[in-house]
Amino acid sequence: MTSIVSIDSGGLMLTYKCSCRCRHCLYCAGPGWSEFMDVNDAAQIFQGLIETTSVLRGFHLAGGEPFLDFERLLNIQKLATEFGIPIEYVETNAFWCVDEDVTRNRFEQLREAGLRCILISCSPFHAERIPLERVNLALRVGVEVFDVLLWIPEFYRQLARIRTHEPIELNEYVDTLGAEVAGTMIRDGYGLITGGRVGYSLGEFYERKPAEQYEGEHCTVELLQSGHAHFDPYGNLIPAFCSGISLGDARRLAALFRSFDLKNLPIVQTLTEGGPYKLYVIAVEEFGYEPLPGGYIGKCHLCVDVRKWIRMRTNQFTELSPLQFYQELD
Repeated sequence: MTSIVSIDSGGLMLTYKCSCRCRHCLYCAGPGWSEFMDVNDAAQIFQGLIETTSVLRGFHLAGGEPFLDFERLLNIQKLATEFGIPIEYVETNAFWCVDEDVTRNRFEQLREAGLRCILISCSPFHAERIPLERVNLALRVGVEVFDVLLWIPEFYRQLARIRTHEPIELNEYVDTLGAEVAGTMIRDGYGLITGGRVGYSLGEFYERKPAEQYEGEHCTVELLQSGHAHFDPYGNLIPAFCSGISLGDARRLAALFRSFDLKNLPIVQTLTEGGPYKLYVIAVEEFGYEPLPGGYIGKCHLCVDVRKWIRMRTNQFTELSPLQFYQELD
């Protein structure tokens, strides 16, 4: 498999900037980022999707935290409606929901722009910075305006039993539920992918294995065959959920598909042919990579740690982008 299947679903990441710096974040979002997606770039991505895809099953608008620049979010939602791009939902952590009138006004503007659903994130990771009372306000007002998805209801119920008026540290959540129950919820309840910060910030909840245990696990489906992609504010086409990897310029999607050649993306080629373990072997031999002493919690953890090592030592691989992703990876 040397070409990309057409993209039929995914998400526009309006920014990596976020009010939180969550332990679980796949995209290493946080306050340290600054850039937002240009509205004209969003238009180019939408146009490219129309030119290259026969069926669009749905897209979402996300971040980081897209409500950090509400006018930009609103304009891009309007643009999606004009292009006929189905936006399934907008994601938010509800940090900004402190005033009922402001919350309702913003939701109503998005509904008028064509949005039909809001996804509100609620987890022990978000709760370390965001009091549950803000989630409550977003839920209460949201259901009056359009459909609401709460991600994830069980976390909400567990956290609400602790308190709603101030943040809840992760260790308090774990102590309240017990290590076994909390560990199962953290590993499986959120559907975490072991890339991003998970292996560094939540590794204590997982079994670690040496790199050799992941030999033979390839990434062809994730990188080339899933049909799912994310588009970041720098114009990177991120395959599936492989954060920190760019297949090319999403603002020129039709051209990217026409000229796509794995030989121009040696890291991606290695991952499709031999998986993270093969990249690990190359990194040890050519870049002096030092394995993590405790091992890795999954093939994505192995992959992202090896990529971080390589990216922080050389600029030769354009697919390892953006740089700040790797700088925020801890």
